[in-house]
Amino acid sequence: MTLVKVNIEDLRSAATSLSTIADSVELLYHTTKSDGQNLYLSTSSLSKVPDYAESLRDESTFLSAKVDWIVLINSDSEGNLPESGEVSYEVDGEDPDTLEEMETALGEAIAALGTDIATSDYEEGDPRIETLNKYLETWGGNDNVVSALFSDLGADGTLALTQAVGNHVGYAYRASEDESELAQKTLQQLKRGLGAATKAWDPDYSRQFGSDLVEAAQYPDLDSDYYQLGNYTESLAYLLYNATGASDEFILGAAEKIDELQHEANDNGTPSLWQWTGPSRFLPGMVDEADEDWGFDIPSIIMHDLGDHPRASYEFFTGDQGRIDYWAGEHPYEGDLSGIAAALDCASTSPLLTRAHKQETASIAARGLEALTGRDDFGVERGKHGVEGAQSLEHILETYMDSLVATYANSHGSSNNPTYTATTPADQKIPDSPWFSEKTLDSILGVVGQDGQALINLRTAINNAETNSLPPGSTKDHLKSVADQWGAAEGGIANAIGTGAIEADQSNDEYAQAWIDLAGKPASELAGLAKTYAPAGTAKGVGWASDALINYLRNEASETWASGASAETEKQDAIAAEAYSSYMRKLLWAADAAGLNGYQDPNTGLTLDGYETAAVQAPDGSYRLITPEEYEQLSDEDREKADMDLQDIATSNYGMGDAASNVDTNFNQKFQDRYS
Repeated sequence: MTLVKVNIEDLRSAATSLSTIADSVELLYHTTKSDGQNLYLSTSSLSKVPDYAESLRDESTFLSAKVDWIVLINSDSEGNLPESGEVSYEVDGEDPDTLEEMETALGEAIAALGTDIATSDYEEGDPRIETLNKYLETWGGNDNVVSALFSDLGADGTLALTQAVGNHVGYAYRASEDESELAQKTLQQLKRGLGAATKAWDPDYSRQFGSDLVEAAQYPDLDSDYYQLGNYTESLAYLLYNATGASDEFILGAAEKIDELQHEANDNGTPSLWQWTGPSRFLPGMVDEADEDWGFDIPSIIMHDLGDHPRASYEFFTGDQGRIDYWAGEHPYEGDLSGIAAALDCASTSPLLTRAHKQETASIAARGLEALTGRDDFGVERGKHGVEGAQSLEHILETYMDSLVATYANSHGSSNNPTYTATTPADQKIPDSPWFSEKTLDSILGVVGQDGQALINLRTAINNAETNSLPPGSTKDHLKSVADQWGAAEGGIANAIGTGAIEADQSNDEYAQAWIDLAGKPASELAGLAKTYAPAGTAKGVGWASDALINYLRNEASETWASGASAETEKQDAIAAEAYSSYMRKLLWAADAAGLNGYQDPNTGLTLDGYETAAVQAPDGSYRLITPEEYEQLSDEDREKADMDLQDIATSNYGMGDAASNVDTNFNQKFQDRYS
C-alpha cells in the first residue's frame, strides 16, 4: 500500500486552469484560422492545435474526476465530504493514470456509495442521498463512469438502490418536502445514468443487463447482498417507465425476459405476475398524470418502451411469431392498450425498417391489427379499450394507405396470408402490402374516430393521398378506377367512423358528417382545429376525445352543406354530395398534376382566364389552376366561390370532360354502397 496526500483546492484549481486554457487556445485557433483564410494564407501549421486543446480538456477532466474520486473515498460514515484542505488515500498497486482508468475508478466509488445506501436501513434526511445526486448530476452522462457504476452494482444492486432512494420520496416513510424532491431528482439521475450506460456497453452486455434486471426484480437472489423479502418490481417499473434514453438492446433484453416469465406464469396458472410487494413506495410520484392509465403496469410499460425503440420492437415481434398473437390479442393488460398499439406502430412503420424489411413490417401491421380487433375488450363501447391507442393505429393506416383503399374497393375478407401485392387505383403494383379485412378496418376506424387528433391526422393523410392519386403517366382511363376505389374508400371510412359512435349520444350520421366536413378543409385549417379542440397542455401522442370537435363540425355542416336535411335519406344524400364535391376538387388537382385536364391540352384552345378565383395569372399572361396551397390562403368567401369554379372546371371540357361524368356516377355509387 502506498499513502498518497493531495490538496483538494490545488487539484480543483489545476483542473479549472486547464479547462480555461483549452477554451482560450480553441478560441485563438478559430480566430487565427479564419484570419489566415481571409488573407489566402496557409493554415496547415495550425492543424494540430485542436488535438492539443482536446488533450488539455482531457487532462482537466482527469483531474476533476480524480479530485471527486478522492473526496468520495474520503467521505465519513455519515456521507460528509471533505471539500477543502489536504486529504490522503492509499493505493494498492498503481494509481489510475489514464482518463478512462480514472473515470472507471470514480464510477466504482459511486457504486460503492450506492451499495452502502442500498444495504442500510432507512434514515430520514440521509445525507448520502444528496451526495449520490451530486455525483450523478455531474457524471451521470459520462460513459466510462456510468458503465463502471452500473456494472459494479449489477442488476440487483441497481434495483435495490432505486428502491432505497425511492423510500425518501415519502410514500412509505416519513420525509420532508425537500427530501422528497431531492429523492425524485436522484431517481431521475439514476435512470438517466442507466440509459447512458446501456448505450456505452457492448450490445450483448446491454441486452443481458435488461434481461437480468427483469429476472432480479421478479425473483431476487437469496444469496445477494441486496436480498430482501418480497420483490423489486416497483423499481423495475420505474426504471423501464419512459426509458427513452436506454438502448434498443437493453429494451429488447427486458422485453424478451418479460415475455418469457409471463408465459411461464401463464403455464403455472399465475398470470398476475407483476404486482409489487406492499404499497407503492415512490412510483406514484414519478409517473406523469397523463400516463396513469398504464404507467403502473409493467407489460404496458415495456410495450410503450418498444414503441420508442424501432429496432427493439421489430426484433421482438419477429423473434417469435407468437408474440403478436399473445401481446396484441390475448394478454390481459392491467393498464390500457396504448402500449401495444404504440409497439405495433413502431415495429411496422419506422422508415428504416419498412425499407429494409418490407414484407416483415407489413406482416406485423396486418397481424397486429387483426389480433387487436379480435380482443373481447377492444372497441368503443363502455368498459372497452383501444381509443387510447388511436393515434398509433391511425399512423399504421396512414402508412399503408394503399392497402386501406384496396380493402374497401375490393371488399376484402379474412386471409391466411398477411401480405400480398396491392394494386393502386392508378394500376400501380405494391408488393408486400399488409392484407386488411373490412371487419378489421371497420373496428380500427371506429376507434380512430373517437380521438380528435387521430381523426384529423387520418383526414389530412387521405386528403393528401387523393390529391396525389394520379401519378405521372396516368391516363383518363385511370380516372374511373380512381373514382371507383376512392369512392368506396370514402364511403367505407365514413360508415366505420360513424358506426363507432353507435353507443354514444351522437348518431352515425353526425360522425360521418364530421368526417366529410373535414374532407373539404385545407391542411392549415385542420391543424388549427387540432390546436383549438385539443385540451390545454395535451402532449404529443396523448389522445383526446373527439366529441367537442364532432359537435362543432356537425353544427358547421348543418349550417352549410347539410342544411335542410332532416330525414335519414336526406342526410345520407347530403353527406354523399359533399363527399363527392370535396373529392372532385382533389381529383382535379391530381389530374392537373398528371396533365390530363382540357385546359392543359394545347389542341383544345381552352384557357382558365374566365375563372376569377380558381385560376392564377402567370407573368406571361397565361392562366393556371390555383394550387392547394394557394387555395388554403383564400378567405372563406373567396374559397366558397373557388369551390364552385373548381367544380365547374372539373366537370366540363376545361377539366376532365367526359371522364368527369363517369367519376360522378362511379364515386357516388361506390360511396353510397359503402356508406349506406
